[in-house]
Amino acid sequence: MGGDTVLAPRRNMLQQMIYLIGLYGHYLKVYVKTLIEYRADTLIAIVAGIVAQGSTLLFLTVIFQRIPKLADWSFYEMVFIFGLAATAKALNQALFNAPFSLTWVIRSGQMDVMMVRPVGALFQSIGNSQELNGVGQLVTGIAIMVYSASRLEMDWTVWLLVYAVIALFSSAVIQFAVLLTISVLTFWVHEIRSLIYPINWLFDFTRYPLEIFHPVLRGLLTYVIPYALGSFFPAAYLLRSHQYEWAAWGVPATAAVVMALAYWLWSVGLRRYSSVAG
Repeated sequence: MGGDTVLAPRRNMLQQMIYLIGLYGHYLKVYVKTLIEYRADTLIAIVAGIVAQGSTLLFLTVIFQRIPKLADWSFYEMVFIFGLAATAKALNQALFNAPFSLTWVIRSGQMDVMMVRPVGALFQSIGNSQELNGVGQLVTGIAIMVYSASRLEMDWTVWLLVYAVIALFSSAVIQFAVLLTISVLTFWVHEIRSLIYPINWLFDFTRYPLEIFHPVLRGLLTYVIPYALGSFFPAAYLLRSHQYEWAAWGVPATAAVVMALAYWLWSVGLRRYSSVAG
């Protein structure tokens, strides 16, 4: 009996998907228990999120006291764009923060442990990467979206509500895929963290209408590092669907493409990985 080999059960694609969703649910339970256990830290994170987002709203308020519109966008439209981008970034930070810890995972030998388990190393990295600070910004971002939408008297149909959820998760995936693409270079380069943070900060530009930026920056954030597809454009579609109809399918399609490319690069890097024990 002691020499018998225990094999992971065989599952079809649907069964594997259900299994992974359930497993990630367990990771989230641990995350929620952490939030409850460390109440003071959770409260500080929420307050910090309110202060951080509030400072930007104060900046917008000062700007719009002098000009009625910015690139043809009104104050509350700008606030809605900002709120959606803030919510999407917080969602990414709270659920998909793995790229920031990948270097440590590889150097500490944790990758060796993950690779011998019956679940993929990338899935385990995602499951262990929830960030406490994302909670405060998530709560604040949603509040800003709801407030600005009420002032704009937006006509929320069932489709727009569904699309808002799809867009937020698509944005989180786009951010994750971009940062994963950078962090995966750790398999080839000794130090990559000095690059991943500036790339992450670029997302903050897309909290505002792209028209106010130079064409080069607009092209960078749309076609090279497609952060705008996860913030400005979905917000613009929700506000002015007749002008941005393509965003209805373009946002989730972009998320699928960049995630597929990032996962391919991850697979290539993982095949190159050699154990730290070796």
